[in-house]
Amino acid sequence: MDTEELPLLDALRGLAMLQQEFLRLALFVASEGPVSFEGEKLTCSLGDGQRRTSTFLAMAAGQSFETLLHMAKLRGIPVRDAYPIARSAIESFINASYLLAESDTVAARAIRYIDFAAWRHHNRKFGSGEFSIEVRLDPDPAATLVKEYPEFSGKGKGLWTNLDVPSRIRRVGELAGPRSGSRLLAAYGLIYSVSSEIIHGSPFGASYFYSAHLKGEATAEAFQAATVRHLEEIFIGVLHAGCGYLAAFFGQQNMQAPLNGEEKIFARLLELSTKPSSAFPASARQATEPQNEQ
Repeated sequence: MDTEELPLLDALRGLAMLQQEFLRLALFVASEGPVSFEGEKLTCSLGDGQRRTSTFLAMAAGQSFETLLHMAKLRGIPVRDAYPIARSAIESFINASYLLAESDTVAARAIRYIDFAAWRHHNRKFGSGEFSIEVRLDPDPAATLVKEYPEFSGKGKGLWTNLDVPSRIRRVGELAGPRSGSRLLAAYGLIYSVSSEIIHGSPFGASYFYSAHLKGEATAEAFQAATVRHLEEIFIGVLHAGCGYLAAFFGQQNMQAPLNGEEKIFARLLELSTKPSSAFPASARQATEPQNEQ
């Protein structure tokens, strides 16, 4: 059996930092213009709407991944807060891939949705029964909705897309290729469901975080070690999503040199994520809480 020199989490962090460099390359090409990479000139050929919407979502996903890189040293209860950030990164990568793979018409609706959602935020009702509140800045929101945002008027039309997340992933696979679709699907399967339970504060979500990976050991040391496993799973999931976006961006535009780089990152990810835990040295245990800054 081949053994690794670094703990799994450290190896995944290193791979994430490399992936972030390829993400920066994609964002630069999309926002700043052509650039040469390993002898190949990279020029963004996406429609303007596709480029705009997918780029700022991918940038947001990349920033969330940077936050996770900083959180990788946490141990214990604070690790729970990595799940919402991972979920945001994964879903942002999925949406960015979907928007760059789809038509400019789909991207145009997403752009229109930004204005609509901003208006709706100040003209809405929330709550239930007597515990309800209405926020209204517009004197006649019903008329404004029909006049200014007709495409979002009507039952079930108030979203930027009517496709659920699995359907968006399917469309990415159909339009940008199975390489991208399969990576995004893996990320979805690894993190999406359990992160929902944790984000929404469900009993299972709390139980899963506190008890998963403990193997019957009820000690503080075992719990800290178990939270390292949570972090490993999170990094594996987000790395899959990042690879999915890069495969969609570079593959959709026939950028072969960076696409080859993405393939190498993904091959290394598979190698790391399929080895038994005995192939890696143990991760160093860090403080359970970050130090307070004065």
